Amino acid sequence: MGERMAGRRALVWGGGTGLGFACAEAMAAEGARVFLTGRRADKLADACARLPEACAAVATGDITREEDVVRVTRAAQDFLGGLDVVVTSSGTSARGSIFNATAEDFRRLIDLNVTGTFLAVRHAAEALVASGDAAVVCIASTTAITAMRERVAYAASKAAVLGMVRAMALDFAGKGVRVNAISPSLVMTELAHEILSREADPKATLAARKAQHPMGRLGEPADVGRACVYLASSESGWMTGQNVVLDGGMTII
Repeated sequence: MGERMAGRRALVWGGGTGLGFACAEAMAAEGARVFLTGRRADKLADACARLPEACAAVATGDITREEDVVRVTRAAQDFLGGLDVVVTSSGTSARGSIFNATAEDFRRLIDLNVTGTFLAVRHAAEALVASGDAAVVCIASTTAITAMRERVAYAASKAAVLGMVRAMALDFAGKGVRVNAISPSLVMTELAHEILSREADPKATLAARKAQHPMGRLGEPADVGRACVYLASSESGWMTGQNVVLDGGMTII
């Protein structure tokens, strides 16, 4: 175990699976204590069991419901004795173009990806300022900065997250709290595998997606976890309002 985050207390939204768990796992490996939250109790319990020494506790909660966010954030503060880090990885994607996406589709993604991020940080703000040396890490997407067909609602929601990160960084500036984002391209999480399985030809789709990346591979959860440790630790102590793009070179071509 490393010590880059020794003593740090982290609340991870969406911490039971995927990129959220990858962030929690990476921070725990560097000495942080983590509190995991998400909507599925079974996934949270499994995740916490995989972090036996670092996982302080778990609590189910829906990031789009303000009462849940208040309850979970208070529980995390109680268990950890405060908060130094908040990671927002609760979110979802959806296929849909301007020709077929519905208003309901659009509102659902905005509510989960944008409003949820706002609520998670808003209700942790006082505790983060009290820390005196805190960090917020928001998971966005390369779709926020480069066009992708049939992702109109998803692209809008993730672009909004980047705008919010910059605005929050200014609000927190001088208060000991830094706010940054990570924008990954396709990372092979459980959700990514499940989405790919719905394609008419999953193997061909996977090959095509790999070919979009000059480095010749898709992302792994650990890639995002390592970036999260950097942004949540003192190593990025003079960095705020920024977006770390993890995409194997996709957005430079």
